[in-house]
Amino acid sequence: MGNVINKFVVAVPHQQAYVVETLGKYSKTLNPGLSFLLPLVQRVAYKHSLKEQAFQVTAQNTVTRDNVIVSIDGVLYLKIDDPIKCSYGALDPLNYAYILAQSTTRSEIGNLTLDQTFEERDLINQKILEQIKAATEVWGVTCLRYEIKDIIISETIKKVMNLEAESERKKRADILISQGRKVAEINLAEAAKKRKILNAEAKSQEIQLQASAIVQRINQLSFAIEKDCGQNAAEFNLAYRYIDTLKSMGGQNKNIIVNYNITNPEQVVQKSMNLIQDQQQQQQLLQNSKQTQN
Repeated sequence: MGNVINKFVVAVPHQQAYVVETLGKYSKTLNPGLSFLLPLVQRVAYKHSLKEQAFQVTAQNTVTRDNVIVSIDGVLYLKIDDPIKCSYGALDPLNYAYILAQSTTRSEIGNLTLDQTFEERDLINQKILEQIKAATEVWGVTCLRYEIKDIIISETIKKVMNLEAESERKKRADILISQGRKVAEINLAEAAKKRKILNAEAKSQEIQLQASAIVQRINQLSFAIEKDCGQNAAEFNLAYRYIDTLKSMGGQNKNIIVNYNITNPEQVVQKSMNLIQDQQQQQQLLQNSKQTQN
């Protein structure tokens, strides 16, 4: 009696769907809850879980574009959305999706180099997910996620990659050192340039100050000569300069050739005064000429 009841009274658990056939043909889909069937006419042909399911994709050897063999495994997340398509669209849709994930992984890895395989893992996951999702849609199955777990390479390849990484780090360090030296040399050159400019400016200012002092001294002498007793002051200044110059010449351990008249101070002073007087006369004539014109 219990077996008869079980054949026409069906309790569907939560998050499951039962596909019912009537005389071998699809009839209806039973949702969670209590349902009734016609004995000997209707039967539950397929039972599907509507929960998300995770499948471990076992490790497989794949070859990268630069001919390096790597072992890759992953995790595939599937969910049945359409129990009817899942029942009649493929014989074993979940297993087919698993096999498709393996083949798609090999295909995508074959398009990338070893470095890209490590660097673009998220992009690989996205491409594999899109291809699986497009293929399983007709089976009533949705691929929610695909994640690559581990990428394993041989010890020989690991050593080569470590050497390449060390070489790249050394290369970057050498570049940084050379750039630092370049900057230091540029800074030193700029400092030397500025130092030369400052020295030249200082020398120019020194010359200008000396010239200004000489001009001022000449003006003072000229003004003093024009006054009373100015000639005596000029003679005294010339004699003082003359004696001071002879002292400096006598202190040098060198042979110096001079005019014979230089040993006669009176003649030297007299000649200098004559030059001054001539200059004064010329200035006076020039002033008189200007006054006449006005």
